[in-house]
Amino acid sequence: MLKDLYQLETLEQLKTRIQEEPLLDSLRQALFAEYDRYFHYANIEQWNKLVRVCEALHVVGWADREPVEAIAEKWINGSYYSSLRTRTFTTIEGTNKGWNKRGNSFVIDGGQDMANYDISALASQRNPLPKNPIRLVCSGNYQCSAQAFVDSLEELRERLDRDMRQEMYGDGFGYLGIYCWFSHHDDPSPSVRCEYFHTEQEVPPDFAADYYIRPRLQIGKLAKRGGQLKLEITRHFTRQEGELPLETQKEMFKRDLMEITAILNEKLKKKKTPYRTDLVIADLEAVLAKW
Repeated sequence: MLKDLYQLETLEQLKTRIQEEPLLDSLRQALFAEYDRYFHYANIEQWNKLVRVCEALHVVGWADREPVEAIAEKWINGSYYSSLRTRTFTTIEGTNKGWNKRGNSFVIDGGQDMANYDISALASQRNPLPKNPIRLVCSGNYQCSAQAFVDSLEELRERLDRDMRQEMYGDGFGYLGIYCWFSHHDDPSPSVRCEYFHTEQEVPPDFAADYYIRPRLQIGKLAKRGGQLKLEITRHFTRQEGELPLETQKEMFKRDLMEITAILNEKLKKKKTPYRTDLVIADLEAVLAKW
């Protein structure tokens, strides 16, 4: 099997070849040996082989070892980065590496191997691990009074990544991106200070500071990104909401999340997308009960 592993081009070919193997446990052990061999990858040839090994292990199962995925992506700065990650988005220590273009190939930034392997593209795993579909992102600027709430949102994000049962939901939908944008009237930099209001009527008379009128929930469209169907929704927090007691803020956001997942459910139903949003909502309620 291993002599064929790096020659197969598509995932279907890989799955078919694996199904032909009579002893999957023996194959798994052989794949573990290849994984350990290329874990400390030093060039593009070794990285691409590591990706194929992780794709094969995803098919046969990782048994008692923690599953990981091998992902290479182009960042906003135009550079490529690669790493091994767990189902909770944690990067495995020592595997995060940047790449520089060299001739018609790539070499690791700061690496020792500068050889040209005549490989023009960095591979990235095509059957990544199922991961929590509810992705929380907070803005970098927020009023000081919201600090405890922002910290609590980070705790919630970790709970969602750890406790959601994404392997049960199906593969018809990728993720729900929830962006939390905060007023920041007391930012150290005066040039970026601003507040959000949900309606023009909420703006106090003779209000002199910079502000934006934004809906409480700004709802995007179902669209594909990187081959995954996604929905992005932004929650804008006013200064008044940012000054509420922490427990009040948490209860408010719990209601927001249930409303947001109901919106997702309706959109997927209209599109007739096969996805168990009922299980997503049930698991979300269980996580929120402990938050």
